[in-house]
Amino acid sequence: MTADSQWPLQVAVRAALVADATLDGLIAGRVYDHVPQDSPFPYVVVGDATARDFDTKTEDGMELTFTVHTWSRYRGLSETKQVMAAVLDALDGQGLTVTGHRLTLLRFEFSATLMDPDGLTRHGVQRFRAITIKGG
Repeated sequence: MTADSQWPLQVAVRAALVADATLDGLIAGRVYDHVPQDSPFPYVVVGDATARDFDTKTEDGMELTFTVHTWSRYRGLSETKQVMAAVLDALDGQGLTVTGHRLTLLRFEFSATLMDPDGLTRHGVQRFRAITIKGG
């Protein structure tokens, strides 16, 4: 049976993002899964996720995808893209500590930048893929 690693992975991802000095210099530690009202821009949200069984005959595992959203009110794309680059550096290929699990893969899958319908807010979306195995 698959051992659910969704929450431990999210905790590890958030910890890695908060600990990254380059990212901290851009967003001052504003990494959320629920954005506080009136939070200043820019900030990052560890967001939507999917999970599926990745068990083998000998190990319980999960394959997960998750998104990291960047929100900015800077008038161009530079701030959004700088934050997204820092997120990529902080996560892609990193060996994060996922409590109760062994992280065997953490890879970037895609990114996109969009203008929000309000015409003021830039939105960056990045998706990552992870594989975890129960145990540590």
